[in-house]
Amino acid sequence: PNSQFWFEKGKKGTYNVMYMGLLNNFAQGAINSQGLVFDGFANDYLEVKNTKGKISVPIGEAVRNIMQTKSNVAEVKAYLETIDLRSLSEGQLVFVDKSGEYLIVEGDELIIGSAPEQCFSNFYYSQIESTDEVDLSTFKGGMKFLEESSSESTLDFAGEVMQSMSSPEGFTQYSTIYDLEKLTVRIYLYSDYSRYVEFSLLEKFKEENHSVMIVDLFPKETEGYQNYLAYNDAEKPTRFLEEMMGDEIVTEEELEQMGFDNIINTVGYEWLMDKENPEGAIEIFAYGTTLLPHNANLFDSLGEAYFKNEEYGKSEKAYK
Repeated sequence: PNSQFWFEKGKKGTYNVMYMGLLNNFAQGAINSQGLVFDGFANDYLEVKNTKGKISVPIGEAVRNIMQTKSNVAEVKAYLETIDLRSLSEGQLVFVDKSGEYLIVEGDELIIGSAPEQCFSNFYYSQIESTDEVDLSTFKGGMKFLEESSSESTLDFAGEVMQSMSSPEGFTQYSTIYDLEKLTVRIYLYSDYSRYVEFSLLEKFKEENHSVMIVDLFPKETEGYQNYLAYNDAEKPTRFLEEMMGDEIVTEEELEQMGFDNIINTVGYEWLMDKENPEGAIEIFAYGTTLLPHNANLFDSLGEAYFKNEEYGKSEKAYK
């Protein structure tokens, strides 16, 4: 819910870029003025072996360099072939340029393609023979929609595709669609595909560097805005997570398979680091340990929050 766009004008020899991500300003996606776009996907662990002789660069820095200086996926591939990508052992990046070519970036694999229609999700293409093997409900829902539809190169059709792939549990906080030739951006909020906001990147790049919370682009009465308020409820920081859980009884194993521990950590560390509110973070991490009492990572996070709040005895206990 606290996702934002930030716009950076290029300096001499670099391109204009719109980034998107959380309050920590780590880019989870971006588009530049040359029509190059990227997105990231969290995946299961896959060992990265091809690191010998590669340059060690933080992935965030590498992505920033790409978006500021590269215009197509061939240039991106040439650059990334020199970079140590072991930080992608639990994820991948996908770049697309305005020609329609795309580049799948795994830790050991750089795969260029130009299929007229291509879908990506939280899995590695290098590890499957066919997309029929992919057991992700959102991806399968989207593929079924595409198989039964007559495709169109329009923002409206792309919106229908995004709707077919959105999460029914309310995990999809926003969806972005790009026309890479016209440099138009369309945004949907919180799986509500009945309304959208659309703007020209060319116009945005005329402005000075600035950022905007995605939710602030939409009316305050929308469900997405109410979801944002629940997420940032200072009186009850766990409200967002509790509403997400609902009344259904879910086992610890099922929660881990859903990646709910990662969601708790993301929310908790935003309170701890970006909002500088350790009390709120403590409530969130403590709530997480009641749901996942065998998850060492959440207890480690709780220990850090207690430590930052100078509750050293409770911190030591949580770490132990």
